[in-house]
Amino acid sequence: MDTIEIGTAVSKGPGVAKGRLKIGELPDGQPILIPVVVVRGASDGPTLWLHGCVHGNEYCGAFVLHELIRSLSPDTLKGTVVALPILNMTAFQKNQRMSPFEGYNGGDLNRCFPGSATGTLTQQMAHAIYSELRKHADYLIDMHTALTEDVRWALFADIPGEIGKKGEGIARAFGFRSTLPAPPDILAGSSMMSAAKDGIPSFIIEAGGKGPAFTDETVRDTAERLRNVMRHLSMLDGVVTDYGKQWHFSNFAWVHSTQGGMFQRKVRCGDRVEKGTVIGNYFDLHGHPAGDAHAPHPGIVLAIHPGPVMSTGETLIHIGLDPQEV
Repeated sequence: MDTIEIGTAVSKGPGVAKGRLKIGELPDGQPILIPVVVVRGASDGPTLWLHGCVHGNEYCGAFVLHELIRSLSPDTLKGTVVALPILNMTAFQKNQRMSPFEGYNGGDLNRCFPGSATGTLTQQMAHAIYSELRKHADYLIDMHTALTEDVRWALFADIPGEIGKKGEGIARAFGFRSTLPAPPDILAGSSMMSAAKDGIPSFIIEAGGKGPAFTDETVRDTAERLRNVMRHLSMLDGVVTDYGKQWHFSNFAWVHSTQGGMFQRKVRCGDRVEKGTVIGNYFDLHGHPAGDAHAPHPGIVLAIHPGPVMSTGETLIHIGLDPQEV
């Protein structure tokens, strides 16, 4: 077997190797290090790269990857799993989306891939991570969350040809009912789209909400769905679970609030809405009704602001457009 070396994680054969990858430096010159786990099977197979906390406060992904890693045995694994549970370490430490040390535009790590060795801090972090991803990955799965604990949807890079077909295969094996075949012209700078354009079938999972807004059940279910993907890829033995038909979307609408106030949502993720459906109610600080929020498009609710307060311009709702059951 060839040696796999990612930072200080070095794998020369079957087993589990752990280490850290340097992705940048703090203002005091200390290195920014992120954890790396390489689980290598006794039999040959593909390399599945998984990462979480691209946005630092999306902690559910790290818990899912830990749950998955604990369940894997090199004796029964075919191929290799490379897991980086926490990509955006300084944002992770501060419980926020982007690094507190990013002082320039473009601080969203999932809009900075493949990165730049001479760019902003976040672009340099993306470069350090993506250089290893492109070198080692045969498949990429990127863990995210949205706003509330009931978020359950996914995207695959719908690149024409074999890469898109393999991405759809992963999506169906994972089995979230709400799924977007993401066209190549959206999510520029995401690790998913960058990797797909480099020939690596790629998939994004949106499971649970920001911060503590997720459940143990979501962690266990998502880890099991990842194992089902690995069965689909012949990395694990066993029958691939058929999760049934999916809603595929043409795109998604990302809608921002046009007013502020106390807010209570009226719909849940997975609900179907029509244009004009009341999706939430506003109240003033005396508790008086201050207006309703309406769905601007028909489709499936992918994410909805949890309340209890809303600032003007915050993300109000994500809607999957033109759902088709396939």
